[in-house]
Amino acid sequence: MTMRQILFLISWASFVLYAVLFAPDENEGYFHQLVTMDDPDAFLLMVFSFLGIYPLVFTALLLGEDNNHLPLWPFVLGMFFLGAFALMPYFFLSKVEDSRKPRVPVFMLNRLHSRVFHLLLFMGTITLLIYGVTQGDFEFYVEAFKESQFVHIMSIDFVVLTFLSTFVVYWKERRRGRYNQKHWLGMVPIFGALLYLLQKKE
Repeated sequence: MTMRQILFLISWASFVLYAVLFAPDENEGYFHQLVTMDDPDAFLLMVFSFLGIYPLVFTALLLGEDNNHLPLWPFVLGMFFLGAFALMPYFFLSKVEDSRKPRVPVFMLNRLHSRVFHLLLFMGTITLLIYGVTQGDFEFYVEAFKESQFVHIMSIDFVVLTFLSTFVVYWKERRRGRYNQKHWLGMVPIFGALLYLLQKKE
């Protein structure tokens, strides 16, 4: 196994074990509030919605890279349901990249790589941030994090996705033979990856 595979395997296993063994046992109905829109806290709704935007960001980042013997698209699709839990295994199961033609149709890639799509994601994220910060209750969110298994794991998933976006930008740039520091954009939660998409050239 390569160092990348080992690190991702350890990270993914640690993430799973933490979720199973150390996350709070209780669920206080926050998931039901969010899904049914039964007056959820704005800050909680913001983070939950970010976890819906992040898979779209990773879809735009990654589906053009699906040229490995191991298909990438099922892992990206799984992100819409399981977040980082679904994507991380690709990076310890896949081996050296092949040079085969990407699996995703060109017309779909053109949509995913369009500036309009990226701007819509960026504007939606900005809107959610303003709404969550101005209308939400951060202290309420902290309490929910402490007592709710769902909110606890959701929050950690968001942090893991932020680190993962940093790696994905680095990985994408290296595959193109570009050795720059753009991957550090990924450390800015969700906005860094969006800024990379807005300014990148395939």
